[in-house]
Amino acid sequence: MESHTNRRRSKEYFERCAHLKLDGLKEAVKASQLENKNLSKMNIPPYPKPEFHVSHLKHDTSRGALCQIKKDGGFKDPCKDNKDKLSLVWWSLAVAPEEIRSAERRLLEETFPNRSEEQAWSQQRFLRKFASSPAFSGKSMYGSYRFTFTVEEVLKAYSEQFCSGMLPVMRVFKTSLYKQQVMYAVLIHSQDDDENFKQYPRLPNDPNAVCAYRDGRFIWRPEAMCETHCYRLSKDEKNDLLVADRVNYEFYVWDHVALALHVKSRQVLKFDSDDLGKNLSFCERDESAPSCASSDFDTYKDAQKLITSLWSPKEEEDLNMLSMGDLSPKKRRRDD
Repeated sequence: MESHTNRRRSKEYFERCAHLKLDGLKEAVKASQLENKNLSKMNIPPYPKPEFHVSHLKHDTSRGALCQIKKDGGFKDPCKDNKDKLSLVWWSLAVAPEEIRSAERRLLEETFPNRSEEQAWSQQRFLRKFASSPAFSGKSMYGSYRFTFTVEEVLKAYSEQFCSGMLPVMRVFKTSLYKQQVMYAVLIHSQDDDENFKQYPRLPNDPNAVCAYRDGRFIWRPEAMCETHCYRLSKDEKNDLLVADRVNYEFYVWDHVALALHVKSRQVLKFDSDDLGKNLSFCERDESAPSCASSDFDTYKDAQKLITSLWSPKEEEDLNMLSMGDLSPKKRRRDD
């Protein structure tokens, strides 16, 4: 595995051209003579590995970057010195509550294909209890401001601005390992750059792949969705039920999928100013955020003032500072 310290001063170990599942990642870490105490734990209780069909992407950012995004009218790589020698704009999958419910239904149907209607009605919701990692949180690790767009909106903008209207190419970029986080990165680029990125495999449409793309959604099959394991998944064979049993908590690695859009040096992935404002929300700071990032977070009140100064009074009337319904942390919490 290769390594470097990223711009957030976090040590990153990564395997290019592959999305390694946990077993493969453990082998790669061992072969590189590395040590990761979280990844090597053996006492993790059983947990589900569902399939999420994700239709939205998120981009979390800080006060300074928000001002630059408003000025530029979109997103660009803030780093002049990129260790991958690529100019990239990063987005992450944003899993909605209804997508967790849909994943739960699929998992139950696959596990108990012959269950009765009565058994289906007896099943209590359980998957949300396991979706405890930062990948499912309404909070942010990178700043108080979150842009949320549909996958189709982002890919359409990228296609029109960087691909001459053609479909972008999606490739398996890398698997990155931090102290507790595993990131599966997908590289997206123009067909004109196909030769430059041919060393990275095309994103597979494989039912066993960690990540795939189909019909405007990213299919994500998480390897580690909990981070803090407070429940054990058990199967009630007699009644065809899946049950979440409470256990003593245990920390483990957690994973997520990130998209790296190749935009070339200092170029901007642009969006209409109205759309930027309508798709912006306030985020509280996630406790998993490194201490060095505390300056990237604002209070709700300060965030209101900043957005007022960036968006016009006309927009303010419609958005009501993104409205309490969008900006309020209470309103942004995921459903239980």
